[in-house]
Amino acid sequence: MMKLPASMITGIFAALAILSGCGDNGGAQLPAIVDQPLPLQGGGQFDPVAAAGAQKGGEYRTWGGPFPKSLNSWLDNWSTSAEINALLFHQLADMHSVEDRPVPDLASSWRAEADGRSFIFEIDPAAVWSDGKPVTAEDVQFYYDTIMNPKNLTVVARSIVDRFERPEILSERSVRIRARERYWKAFWDAASFVAFPKHVWEGQDFNSINFEFPVVNGPYRLREVRRNRYALLERRADWWARNRRYNQNKFNFDYIRYRFMEDRNAALEAFKKGDYDLYAVYTASIWVQQTDFDQIRNNWVVRQTVYNRMPLGFQGIAINMRREKFQDVRVRRALTLLLNRAQLNEKLMFDQYVLLNSYFPDLYPGNVNPAAPSATYDPELARRLLDEAGWRVGPGGIRTREGQALSVSFLTDSADQRHLNVFVEDLKRAGIQASIEQLSKAEVTKRTDAFQFDLYWINTGSGRLKDPEPLFLSTFAHQEASYNLPGVEDAQVDRFLEDLRGEENLGRRNEILKRLDQRLLELQPYILLWQSDRDRVLYWNRFGMPANPFGKYARENAAIVYWWFDRDRAAALDRAQQSNQALPSLPSEIHYNGP
Repeated sequence: MMKLPASMITGIFAALAILSGCGDNGGAQLPAIVDQPLPLQGGGQFDPVAAAGAQKGGEYRTWGGPFPKSLNSWLDNWSTSAEINALLFHQLADMHSVEDRPVPDLASSWRAEADGRSFIFEIDPAAVWSDGKPVTAEDVQFYYDTIMNPKNLTVVARSIVDRFERPEILSERSVRIRARERYWKAFWDAASFVAFPKHVWEGQDFNSINFEFPVVNGPYRLREVRRNRYALLERRADWWARNRRYNQNKFNFDYIRYRFMEDRNAALEAFKKGDYDLYAVYTASIWVQQTDFDQIRNNWVVRQTVYNRMPLGFQGIAINMRREKFQDVRVRRALTLLLNRAQLNEKLMFDQYVLLNSYFPDLYPGNVNPAAPSATYDPELARRLLDEAGWRVGPGGIRTREGQALSVSFLTDSADQRHLNVFVEDLKRAGIQASIEQLSKAEVTKRTDAFQFDLYWINTGSGRLKDPEPLFLSTFAHQEASYNLPGVEDAQVDRFLEDLRGEENLGRRNEILKRLDQRLLELQPYILLWQSDRDRVLYWNRFGMPANPFGKYARENAAIVYWWFDRDRAAALDRAQQSNQALPSLPSEIHYNGP
């Protein structure tokens, strides 16, 4: 066991104030964080994405979307919560930023045993919790026990962790993690284990740990949460892994503030006023129609499209097949045929999206599956399918079967309902009672956790290692808080997923994924929507960043790791605003150019 000596643990000094705006902190300036220099660790390499010369300091403020049910991403599988937790807790090993190989994280070394399914991780002897206690193999085992406890709403994480036996403690800092079977992704899943502070959380109800994480081991700690307003993270001056080569020039901001706003248009207006620093534009109409304002014309705000190798997931409307009315595939297919995607793409999204005909679009050139037709708007065929399924038009033009009206309700937390409104009108014309139920993000999560919805729109991510089991495996169809939202239960799908688990060759795995894709297209658990292969961002022109600002595989959240508050740029921006002068322009597009 090794603890950081007290001389290396630096404090927070109030003498220096951060240079960025005060933000939503009641007008008080936040104290700058001053690190006592630590000798750079020998060995290892630098992260090739990070830029030499990055500066520490400042506050970075970003839009966090709607306020979530929980910031505990093991309970609430929400992107902002996951992003925050990744800054608070290390995993055992991480994937290199541009190469498909592991790099140290909580563990400083590892090795695979001869059986090909057991892995021994050596926790870094310098690893300590923020209260000074050592991070131990017991903490990794406690993570496993917590996730596997059926009383905890950790189904999404459990879908991976359950592939392993209980971790075996070999010594205080050494832990063996053995997969129940040999499969291609076993090492990476084992490496994704984190440590939970057993000395703090043991005996607590994990389901009640939502907004307080008093003891962490990552580069940031959660300083403050204001419900429906913001979550403020503070860089840890005593972070034990700060002197690793791979961590140099990263995690530069002293403070990260996530501002929560449900309405993305209101969020844009707040961004224009300078209430936060970066706004990722997920809505094409905003990008095309609402980004010609003075701050951009003066280059105070940078409008940029970034292209890299980010893997693509799918967007779709989950159809809750647990409900009897959706169990006939003809009904699900009819719903798909009644969505006029081409019109929506043209009228509302300015043809900026690819209309999906695949659950794994980036397996195909141009993100289009050449073997599958693209669903087109066809109300006549939809009506025939509904008739065949027994849903016939009755009095008042409403489709009924056995005296029950065919009704669908969209569950959403989004204030932007333009797409759904168009869809609802087309459904009504086909004789379907359609409505939209808008609730807060927290309320929506509670409903989807319990599968209390008809239709629910999601946008999935796709990691560098494709693993669709949590989305489609039958095992998760009825587990509360599962990610199998439509309730897919299909023997062929399960067989493909099993084949995928056992295949170590990437090319053959991709072939299995394509067969799985075909089966999912037949089942239609989702109404597939559209996807974009680029990131559109607006940001205030006060930041330094690497040549590849989002790296090779990440999106705008890479700014939190790799960007920094550039005092010279910030001063130039202040002068330009005070004198109402334009700044030099920056490129409107950036294409990944690296290894």
